Amino acid sequence: MSEFDAFPPELQRTMPEVLALPDETRTLITWLLRQGEASLSEVAAFIKQDEETTRARLAELVAQGFVQVLDEDEEPRYRVRLVSRRRRQLPLDL
Repeated sequence: MSEFDAFPPELQRTMPEVLALPDETRTLITWLLRQGEASLSEVAAFIKQDEETTRARLAELVAQGFVQVLDEDEEPRYRVRLVSRRRRQLPLDL
């Protein structure tokens, strides 16, 4: 069982879904994938936006299931949350 199995299927994102995103968002996601994880200030520097704008943008990606917040106590760190492929949902009464 992977760490992402706990997420509902509608929030389990795949690489084809990333590729279908608008260019600007796709660029951010692929950069974050290459970084592994990044702080709010690092993401803000990459997208050349202030931290409030960046926080709102990342919150949207978190809500859509593309990104997860790793540490909310100190400066939050973000990483991309993708599954290799969607698993089929089988009935429980098999």
